[in-house]
Amino acid sequence: MGPRSPALRPLLGLLLLLPPILPRALPGAQCPEPCSCPPDGALRCPGPRAGLTRLSLTYLPIKVIPSQAFRGLNEVVKIEISQSDSLEKIEANAFDNLLNLSEILIQNTKNLVYIEPAAFTNLSRLKYLSICNTGIRKLPDVTKILSSEFNFILEICDNLHITTIPGNAFQGMNNESITLKLYGNGFEDIQSHAFNGTTLISLELKENARLEKMHHGAFWGAAGPSILDISSTKLQALPSYGLESIQTLIATSSYSLKKLPSREQFTSLLDATLTYPSHCCAFRNLPAKEQNFSFSIFENFSKQCESTARKPNNETLSKSRADGYQQRYKDC
Repeated sequence: MGPRSPALRPLLGLLLLLPPILPRALPGAQCPEPCSCPPDGALRCPGPRAGLTRLSLTYLPIKVIPSQAFRGLNEVVKIEISQSDSLEKIEANAFDNLLNLSEILIQNTKNLVYIEPAAFTNLSRLKYLSICNTGIRKLPDVTKILSSEFNFILEICDNLHITTIPGNAFQGMNNESITLKLYGNGFEDIQSHAFNGTTLISLELKENARLEKMHHGAFWGAAGPSILDISSTKLQALPSYGLESIQTLIATSSYSLKKLPSREQFTSLLDATLTYPSHCCAFRNLPAKEQNFSFSIFENFSKQCESTARKPNNETLSKSRADGYQQRYKDC
């Protein structure tokens, strides 16, 4: 290209004098008092602030939630951070020692890639933590929450870059019973002692489409779960330990799970929703001496087995697929 036209030089000089364009909050977004929300900067919400119980931070261009970001906000019971394309990092001790905080929601922050260890610490009244639809690569550290609330709910969902649930992932989160809603993530495996130190009411693993392996000792050190949902996963086997507490088993669209553990391991099972006719066949012909209240439902499984093979549930197999499995498992 040739040299720039002399007529353009004044215009170029004027452009160089203009201030840089900084990211701005989307229309309708407002930084709530007492917070400071500098564009592309770090959030600060210092306290105390009398009467402030809920804090909603949506559509804001903050980049970092730093350590002690909410220090002194001891009356706040709920903090919501959502709909931010700028947020990238949550630092250690960001949510620390907030005496009345019961709910934290971090949702729809697709560029949030890093939550430092110990970001959630000393939250004795926390009841509900939801981290959904983010870009994080590792399961968040929740082991220092130290909640004492009954039936604590942890929801980790739609985080497609988290590939594993490591050992001791939830130890120290809560000293009472918990519900884990871990669905729609990028999990590929669940490691030994993953749920160690927990009392599980419900474990929801559905819609983790890449989940293939669950270590046979995943439930070592845990009490429960009472409810287990592994629907729409690629799990090939259930763990060999920890099934005796399951009262409800849900395994719809679990096409890789061709075989269940022996029925003797399901000593508390009362209800099951399964994929293949062969699954319910596993509960047939229980010896009479083992019949008790816990096993009474197996008689119903047995009665339904052949009819299920002949007329599969519309949630599981199409007729053509069922015909093939009926032949394969006709003698079960």
